[in-house]
Amino acid sequence: MRLCAITNRLAFDDPCQLLTLTADWATGGVEFIQLREKDLAPADLQLLAEQIKARIAGTASQLLINVASPDSPLAGVGDGVHLAGKPRRGATAVVRQNHPHALVSMPSHSLDDIEVAVSEQVDLLLFSPVFEKGSAVPQGLEGLQQACAAAGSIPVLALGGITIANAEACVAAGAAGVAGIRLFAGDDWRRLHDI
Repeated sequence: MRLCAITNRLAFDDPCQLLTLTADWATGGVEFIQLREKDLAPADLQLLAEQIKARIAGTASQLLINVASPDSPLAGVGDGVHLAGKPRRGATAVVRQNHPHALVSMPSHSLDDIEVAVSEQVDLLLFSPVFEKGSAVPQGLEGLQQACAAAGSIPVLALGGITIANAEACVAAGAAGVAGIRLFAGDDWRRLHDI
């Protein structure tokens, strides 16, 4: 099962806790670490990205930086980007023009989003919300299954209300793995390797 941990440094009293956690994720087999700190200024986000890169160096984990624009200079700081917001045509080409080897991830909330992502030939899709989460209407396992079928060979990670109890059902529905914030805040994620 492929794992994507999404950061939330505001969940910690001490900013160093996030760096320690990212190192734990990397040594524990988390494949993708998505740096999603929307409130940080670009210079601060770059500094945090560089600190995380130093912590995960020598592991197989890859750092994806959440960016609002495909031509963000931050696209070259990590191993790739997660293009936040509504998937848009031409975005992947912009990223790869400036950073040919960068991984590109996109969010998806509908089959229309999946269609755009497929045409963009992204490397990874985060489909959400699968389960109950805030005010968004959950897509459920049936929605996840449809998304995975529509994505074809692009790996889809289930996001939104994912827990140890429902992660296996997401994979059974066709997901390549799971992503989350709360799921990776404690130690439960370590048990996902056994699923």
